Parts: sequence; structure tokens; C-alpha cells
Amino acid sequence: MQALRTLPILNRPSRPSSPAPPTVQSTTASGTSTVVNGDGKPRSRSLSRQVAEKVSSLHAANNGAAPAAAIAPSQPVGAPKKGMSPPGSRPVTPRSSASPLPGVAAPNGTTTESAGIQAKHMDVIGLRLNEVVNKACAGVDFKAKKGFKKGNGWSVGEAVVKELPFPPSDAYLIRAVLRTSVKALSIYTIRLETLLLPALTDPAFANALNINAQAPAAHPLNPTQYFVLSVAHAAWETCEVLEQTLETGKWPRFVQETLRPVMDKLDLVVSKVIQPLMLGLKRDLIASLSRNEGTSPTGSKVVGLASIPAPTTAPTPAVTKEHSNAPVSRLTKELSSGGTSRQLAIPPCLQHFANRVDGSRKIFDLVAAPCADDGEGWITGVMVTVIWKGMCIVSEKDLGGATNRPPSPNSVAKALAGLGKEKETTPTVVASPSLGGVTAKLTSSLSIIPSRSQSRPPSPPRGAQKVHPATHALMSLEGLVKRLVGGLVQPPAAPGASINQDPNATEHIAREALHEALEALASFRIISNAMYKGASCSSRLLASTRRLRDDIDDPVEESLDDAMEDLPAVTLFTILQRQANLALAGLPANDEKAGTGHLKIRTPAEIWGWTLIEYERQVLSGFSAAEEWGRRYATAIKPDLERVLGQLATQSAGFSEKPTREVIEAVEWVKALGVACEARVGIKMGGCA
Repeated sequence: MQALRTLPILNRPSRPSSPAPPTVQSTTASGTSTVVNGDGKPRSRSLSRQVAEKVSSLHAANNGAAPAAAIAPSQPVGAPKKGMSPPGSRPVTPRSSASPLPGVAAPNGTTTESAGIQAKHMDVIGLRLNEVVNKACAGVDFKAKKGFKKGNGWSVGEAVVKELPFPPSDAYLIRAVLRTSVKALSIYTIRLETLLLPALTDPAFANALNINAQAPAAHPLNPTQYFVLSVAHAAWETCEVLEQTLETGKWPRFVQETLRPVMDKLDLVVSKVIQPLMLGLKRDLIASLSRNEGTSPTGSKVVGLASIPAPTTAPTPAVTKEHSNAPVSRLTKELSSGGTSRQLAIPPCLQHFANRVDGSRKIFDLVAAPCADDGEGWITGVMVTVIWKGMCIVSEKDLGGATNRPPSPNSVAKALAGLGKEKETTPTVVASPSLGGVTAKLTSSLSIIPSRSQSRPPSPPRGAQKVHPATHALMSLEGLVKRLVGGLVQPPAAPGASINQDPNATEHIAREALHEALEALASFRIISNAMYKGASCSSRLLASTRRLRDDIDDPVEESLDDAMEDLPAVTLFTILQRQANLALAGLPANDEKAGTGHLKIRTPAEIWGWTLIEYERQVLSGFSAAEEWGRRYATAIKPDLERVLGQLATQSAGFSEKPTREVIEAVEWVKALGVACEARVGIKMGGCA
């Protein structure tokens, strides 16, 4: 830069001279130069000299020599003349094979182009892209409720990618084609927004989704919602093509910076449609979980699904080729499923949710299934919240009432005495002679002898074990959730899988989130089953919490120990605290003045003075919040837990005999809660060894 700045100083004359009249030497079309004086008139020359100059110019033109360069007044006379660069000294801009630029061939084989030819070529690219945009938007009309066809968005994105030169090309060429492509994409985005505006302001778009199984209409969406969904899918397809192109090729940074604003506008079009639809679906599913009005009692017609396949159903034997044509006897014994029912009945608390499962599955198929990984994220955003809300409802509500403690001998004696009285007071029914024919027909119809007209119905499973209502609700919720999302969200890769097996592992966070939510639900079911199944449930849970605290492995109880570790801390503390309070409520008072109300561990909401709504908003807002509030939960209940353990120790010492089974169970439940707090969040409770 300093050298360029000193050029005028070096060219300046050493001393000033008198100004001379300016003379301009111009060159005519034939190559002759004409000297013009200060008045602007050409000087007069002799005729012979003019003829000589004309002849010399003709000779020069025939020989191909270039005319002599005119000397500008600003150039000093003594300065060296700059030579012109040869024709092939400057490299020519390389061209892309996808979009060749027209040019003019030079004698030495190179291609020289003018700015006008390049501008015409950019116009051709723009016309091609505009034609693709017009073809994609042809026939789309909101009034006629005719939306985009599937694949129109892909065609627009693929046309833009086809016109872009690949990274080895010249950067200036990429910028030129990129500017033309962005213009076409901007026109396409404006058309999408224009088509979307009247649809979003239509009241029909805000209508509730038709996910009720008993609704008369067969379509889950209305025509307005179908139209806006087609616009959103077209925008997503175009944006997805551009996103995949930027990820696969080593493009310069300015390509992504130029395309990003257009892609953000396309994402905004998608979010304007998808977010309201998914939010309405999530709100409806959550409301159905906490709704109990209108549910049918046990034994009558249910509101939604009657039952779902039980998780422990025995597999059906496969039909082999050898026995496919063998005659089947009508008295063939069916396979037993080990004392468990083949179908799991839906409890009343989940009937409204079960009534919306199939309709919600249709919504997911229409909205999220065509959108690959993004669709999995939308489904996960809905289902993780629904799973968490269902777990909170089961953990906060006492679905089973009291514990599974067997009845006392006094209650058994009273029940047997009442049963004997009922048997004695039962009147004897004497059959009338006129009903002899009817009785005979009824007896023949109830005969155990098989007949060819009526086959024997399948016998019910023998020795079916009764499941606790809380465990039953969790099993039903798990089965309904799997029925809802099965096949829509792929399972995550194995923990030991390499990056080569799943190169897009960072984009599959939704799969991991849904998998962890389902694992938490399964862990809740396992813990609930261990709480209510068996005679020594408190001892089993206390031993599991101690193994978790001391990091001891037990192959027999591995599933229970893993469940105690995977379940969110607040949920685990809540169900253990509820069991401890139920056991404490069944204890007799220590004296006449002290009641059973003193033997109670208060909830954190009662300790902090919060309302239930505020507690749910702060602590039970999601899985992550439940983990973060675990330590505060344990710190809040620590004084009450230590006080209750001290009172139980004093009460046990007052007995002259051995403590009763009720007292031992209460102590074990309280200790299980204290050890769980120490194992999960590190808060050590006094008296919980």
C-alpha cells in the first residue's frame, strides 16, 4: 500500500512548468490518430500526409498488427510503458458439470465469457427454479381445501441442489448460483406463508382433534387441518433436502450462512402447524388420564378398550407343515399361561385414555410418521409428558387402599359366622309342576356331555393371581403406551454400539428419551409389584435399598435393584412414604392421649406450606425436575422420619412381649424410606442402619 501511495509523488515533475494548452490525441476507427487543439477543432494537415497515414493504417490492418497505443496526458513521457498481458495469462473460472456456462471459444482453446452471457445463464437458472416452484404450487387452493401433493417439497429442494455447483468449483460461481437459488426459495416460502395465513385464522383449525374411538366421524382431522398439514409437510420436505445436502458435502461456510435464513423460515412454517396440533393432542391425553367421570364399573360395558394382551401371555404354538392338515379335536386342551390371564382388563381409571389410544395413533401416523427423525421428536415430546403424568397420578393416588396384610382371626371368625347365618336363612325354592318342561330343557342345555351342535367354551385360567390395583394400572398404562408408539419411534442403538453403526446418534436423542421414559415406567411397575405381592414385602424392599446403598449385586433380585435405581428419586420417595404412612396408621396408640396422627411422616408440600397445584408445578413438572428435587425432598422429611423412628423404638420398648408383626412392618417401611434417601441422594437418616 505504501508503494501505491508513493506513485503520484514519483511521477510529479521536479519543478513546476508553465501550463501548456491541453491536447488530446484521439484514435479514429481506422486506427489513425487525430490531434485536437484547445478549441476542440482538429488541426489542418496536408492531403499527402493524410493519404500516407491512410495507406499505413490499411497495411497494419491487413498484417494483423495492433494500432499504436495513445499516450494519456497523465502519464509522464519518460515513464516506461506497461505491456499488455497475453490472452491466456489469466486463468479462466472453472465451471460445474451440473450447470455448464455458455462461452465463446478462443484460438488457443480457452473460453472467454462476457458479463452479459453469465447474467443470461443466471437468468436461465432462475427461470428453471421458478418453473419448479410454480409446478409444485399448482392447484393448491385453501378455498377448495386442496393441499400439496406428497413429494412436491422434495422436488423443489432437489431442483435447488441440482443447480448448485459442487464444492470444488469456483467460489464466485457458487455465490452467483446461490443468490439465484435463494431468490427462488424466497418466492416459494412467501407462497407457503400466503397459503397458510387464511388457514391458521380459520376457526376450524383450532377445533379439537377427533381421537375419540366412539366419535361418529371417521377422519381424525377436519379439512382445514388436513390442508395446513400438507403445507407443513411441503415446507419440511424442502428444508430436509437442504439440510441433508449441507451435511453430506464439504460446502464453504457462506453456503450455509446464505441458506440458513430461508431454512429458518421453512422451519417456522412447520412449527406454526405442528406445535398447535401436538399441543392439543398432548392436552387431551393428559386430561383423559386424570378423568374418572363416566367410567363404567367392573363387569359392565367399558368406555374404551376392554382389554389388552397381557405382558406374560404364553406364546401360541406354531403350526407346522406336518400337522397342518391333521384333524383337530373339539376337546383339545388349551395352553395354560401359568396362572395369569391371557388378556389384561383396562382399569376404570384408564378407560378414557384407552378410548383415545387408537385415534392418537392415527394422528401420529398422519402428522409425524412422514417426517423421519423430526417426527420421532414430536412423538417423544408428547409421550414423555403423558408417561410422566400417568406415573404421578398412580404414585400420588392410593388406588389400592390399605396394604395387603391378611385379615385378623377375629374378622375371619365374624365373616364365617355371618356366612353360616346367611346359609340358614336362605329359602328353599320348590319347583312348580308346570315348569317341568322348562326345567328339563334347562338341565339338558347345562349338561356336561359334549354335543356336535355346541362346543365347549375355553376354560378360564386356573389359579389366576389377583394383581394389586396400582400394579394393574401401571401394567395397563405400559401396554397402552406401547400400543400407541409401537413402530413409530425406533428403539435406540445398543449401549456398546459403535458410531459406524449409528452415524446420526446425536439426532436420535428422541429415541433415547422415550426409551428412558418407558424404562422408568417399567421400573415403577416392578417396584409396585414387589410392594404388594408376597408376605414380607417390607423386608424385601428394605433389603433392596440396602443393596443399592452398599453397591451389592444380587442375581436373584437384579431386576428389582435396577428398578430402584432407575425410578426418579421423588417418585420412589413418594411411594415408599405412602406405604410407611399406611403401615403407621394401622398401629394402635401408645397411650390414650397420643393418637395415631402423631405417627406420620408429612409430605414436603405440607412441610413447606405449598398447595397441591404449586407442588405439582415446581416438583412434578417432569423427569428432570423430579431428579433435581430429590435431595430437597429427603432433607424436608428427615426430621419427621427420625422422630417417627424414635417413637417406634420407644413404643417397642414399652411392650413386655415381642413386638407385633404390624410394628415390625411399620419400622421396616420407614427404614426403607430412610435408606433409599441415603442411597439415591446421599442424605443419611438417623436410626436407619
